[in-house]
Amino acid sequence: MSAASESIKNNGNSLAEKYFIQAEEYRLNNQFKESVDNYLRSILLNRNNTASYFGLALCYKNLRNYTKAVINLKKAEQLNPYDLLIKKELAMCNLICGNFEDVIKYLTSSIKLAPENINVQMQLALVHEIIEEEEMALMIYQKIIETNPDYLRAYIQKGTLYMHLEDYLNSAKIFKKVIKLKPDYYRAFLAIGICYEKLGNLKGARRFYGKYLNFSQNIINNREVLKRINELTNNISSKKHNLKVI
Repeated sequence: MSAASESIKNNGNSLAEKYFIQAEEYRLNNQFKESVDNYLRSILLNRNNTASYFGLALCYKNLRNYTKAVINLKKAEQLNPYDLLIKKELAMCNLICGNFEDVIKYLTSSIKLAPENINVQMQLALVHEIIEEEEMALMIYQKIIETNPDYLRAYIQKGTLYMHLEDYLNSAKIFKKVIKLKPDYYRAFLAIGICYEKLGNLKGARRFYGKYLNFSQNIINNREVLKRINELTNNISSKKHNLKVI
């Protein structure tokens, strides 16, 4: 390369950097349209800057132009295929667009790059929940629990999913483990009370509803739970009175 060509290249890169810095400033100030213009000018002069494509994609995302956001994220990924943040944004944009296969693809590839990243694993499980692949979601939650036995969120999500599937027995078992991990997580008492009531264990339901009331400060919800306790008490009393000696 001649000295003149080298000088032109350096000047171009210097100007590209100037536009990039200006674009970053605009983006951080939520001036996304102005930021887009400067990112595009920067990319025109230097097509090898991953950060320019990534910043441009974030602007398009904030402008709700998710198609262009994905296009530029893919260009960023081509330049840096091992960047977890790029893959995360690709997953989120595709999730917004309802492209669930692509979401799973990017989250799965992220997990391969960082197997210890629990948040990405949780996101993958939640996506499987959204597309009604509950068994896959349960399997992922269980894997997280096995490798991270103190990670409370996985237990809560798994117990909630069991409840959604009307598997109240397993849901109650999971929420009991939640209480062992975090005794003051009062919502677990409510969940177990609901499960026991669904299973016909009225005394057990009443007991756990009572434990919930010992912790909860939600006045409106507490009134409903107290009302339910009174109804269960009446039902239990009614069953006793209906007993007959044969």
